[in-house]
Amino acid sequence: MNTEQCAKIKERDIRSPQFWKELAQSSKAHKGLPRSEKGSCWDQAAATYDDLEACSDYQFQVNTILETLKERGVLKKSARIIDIACGTGIYALRMAPMVKEVVCLDISKAMLDRLREKADKAGIDNIKIIQADWRNFETDEKFDLVFVSMTPLLRSMENVDRFLELSSRYVVFISWAGIRQNELVNRLSKEILGKEPDTTKMDIQFLFNYLYTKGLAPDLRFFRGCWERTRDADRHAEAIIWQLEMHRELSDEEKERIRKMVKGLAHNGMVTSKTKVRIAFMFIDKEADSFSC
Repeated sequence: MNTEQCAKIKERDIRSPQFWKELAQSSKAHKGLPRSEKGSCWDQAAATYDDLEACSDYQFQVNTILETLKERGVLKKSARIIDIACGTGIYALRMAPMVKEVVCLDISKAMLDRLREKADKAGIDNIKIIQADWRNFETDEKFDLVFVSMTPLLRSMENVDRFLELSSRYVVFISWAGIRQNELVNRLSKEILGKEPDTTKMDIQFLFNYLYTKGLAPDLRFFRGCWERTRDADRHAEAIIWQLEMHRELSDEEKERIRKMVKGLAHNGMVTSKTKVRIAFMFIDKEADSFSC
């Protein structure tokens, strides 16, 4: 952020949504990475995307979020939901049996192919799958719940405005909240890229303040835990290569260095790594303040 940008931001009222929108736009940590905006990037991640479902801390997060939505009366038989950047449908497949329809939107064909396979296996037939770039997606429909989880789309307040407009009442945002520490990834990132990963990307603070200054009062809950993954060495190495290439393309030599390092950590061909995380779950009821005294 340069001096001129800082001066302009200081002139703004921090109680104004425009202040937080401009601050998010000017913040280096919130600028999207070109690779993360391409379907081909997420196609590469599809094969290992569901590995996290074996982790108890992650399962606790997913189950608690779904229980909260049930308790709030969001997940009911008449409800129509849109899950934006749905990935392989980790949440959508669990919500579908409780609602009328879940529209699943994602830019990645491989992610959606995996979702379709899981839905067919589970006998779930009320999921509508749409492969599209959210930035070009248009619809006149309104949904009872707009669900957006762990996506770079949340870096843009323009996207957030569109998410709110798409909802007739409820919105859920799930994002990183300041802590994402993986010893193995940090070590390899420092050796290959010369620095550890920036864990401030997609942080919840800009998003919460933006919504609050728009007159909304989101319910906010944090999940803390260790996300543990155990994979064969080759699979684990490719997942780390994918993650590091979010920052820049790696050379063939660099990729081989990573594969060699990861294989050196394997026990019986398997590698386990843990990621210390803090995740924010934000629940928005657009009618929450319509009560009378």
